Amino acid sequence: NGINGPVSGRIGNVVGATCRGVAYLRSMSESTAAPTQKQINQRLKFALVMGWLKPLLNIINIGYQILTGYKTPMNRAVSYHLKEAVTGDAPDYGIDFKKAIFSRGELLVSWILEVLCLVNAVLNVKWENLPASAFSSDNDRASFIIYNPAKEAFVTFEEGALRGDKEAVFQLPEEFAGDGVYAWLHYVNPEGHAVSTSVYLGEITLS
Repeated sequence: NGINGPVSGRIGNVVGATCRGVAYLRSMSESTAAPTQKQINQRLKFALVMGWLKPLLNIINIGYQILTGYKTPMNRAVSYHLKEAVTGDAPDYGIDFKKAIFSRGELLVSWILEVLCLVNAVLNVKWENLPASAFSSDNDRASFIIYNPAKEAFVTFEEGALRGDKEAVFQLPEEFAGDGVYAWLHYVNPEGHAVSTSVYLGEITLS
């Protein structure tokens, strides 16, 4: 009994009722309704996006930090990719790599001049910068993300170069040779609290 008598109706996940003069509380029964096709499709998309982004948790925690609000950085990233980067029809969903964004921020990006594959799975990226400003410093760290869909594997270079270097050369795993990979670049300032929006560098076939 409550302060005004027996409890009646739903309170949270319990229901108050009276039977033969006896007041009681019982837990809500779980719904046994089968999920709709729309719900199944949404779960498939969520599992795809979450599984794909999970290896990049540390990068996303930095890359989406200024957009958190009441959501975690990963929640923000998953939400974006669900809306903008999932392609295909159920159940064969995929990721549109050109639309993937791993960081979002106010630092300026650079002009990408060249993305070359050298021998033995070595990647060379060259860029040109805007004049130094509050949103662009030669000491900003250039971070690179490489994804190999054939191997379902990410390789990251979180301090691959400085913005002022205007070039980065890095060795990818030898087993990547002959595969097509996708690449992205973004900047993180020296203090680690500001980033640029990531830039898609394209698809590169490794030799």
